[in-house]
Amino acid sequence: MTTGADLLRDPLLPSPDVVARRVAGEYLLVPVRSGAAQMDFIFTANDLGSEIFRLLDGARDGREIARLVSEEFDVDVPRARVDVVQFLGALLAAGLVVQAPKVPGR
Repeated sequence: MTTGADLLRDPLLPSPDVVARRVAGEYLLVPVRSGAAQMDFIFTANDLGSEIFRLLDGARDGREIARLVSEEFDVDVPRARVDVVQFLGALLAAGLVVQAPKVPGR
């Protein structure tokens, strides 16, 4: 899925076609595009991925998410940015997130 999203600058939202449930501290992401018969996979997120997914509110961009992740997991911001971009790229490629609507002035 190519949307031209800048994963550090463009806020993302969970796709409306995904059901997310937190189980034992981690997120399970289940695509439900055409009903249960069409499920291709269930995506599981570890602690870091779960935190990134939780922060996807359509307002925070990847830079802000990386800053928050760096504080939560006690890593430097450049390392957090790499992890955030990799995870968001995987979510975007799988259709589990979408670009948030553009807000004038942002």
